[in-house]
Amino acid sequence: MMRQAFREAGMLLFFATALGFLYTAATGKGLFADPASASSVEPAKTATPLTGDHAPVLISLDEARTLFESGEALFIDSRHEFDYQLGHISGAVNIPLKEIENKKNSLSSVPRDKLLIVYCDGAECNSSIELSSKLFQSGYSNVRIFFGGWREWEAARLPIVASHD
Repeated sequence: MMRQAFREAGMLLFFATALGFLYTAATGKGLFADPASASSVEPAKTATPLTGDHAPVLISLDEARTLFESGEALFIDSRHEFDYQLGHISGAVNIPLKEIENKKNSLSSVPRDKLLIVYCDGAECNSSIELSSKLFQSGYSNVRIFFGGWREWEAARLPIVASHD
């Protein structure tokens, strides 16, 4: 009985560690953080744009905050309209992934080289990745993904618009 408990605890520890490594690798934090960018945030203009050969460019909370404060970027919330109405990053435009064809006209006045930062709920949500790819395929050349998304932004107490229900 005790041996089985130790085996199960060991398996849980193994899987928790593996998930932790995957998360830090995906977000570029912890062991996978770039030491050169730890002291300063590199401007997004130097990041590799999305192309068929390149993976989406993920940005950190600090980079998202810097770009938000500079006013350089348009934030795009890829969550459902219901979630957007409950709360979103201040100034963000709502373009739910499943409604991109209907909502493309809300970007018609946005220059194709404008810096777009797409986000959703956070690391467990992939709609920001899919939407950024669709935006790039539609001709937007400067698209980034804030993978920490709404949850990380809200937890950092950065500017939001919240429902007053």
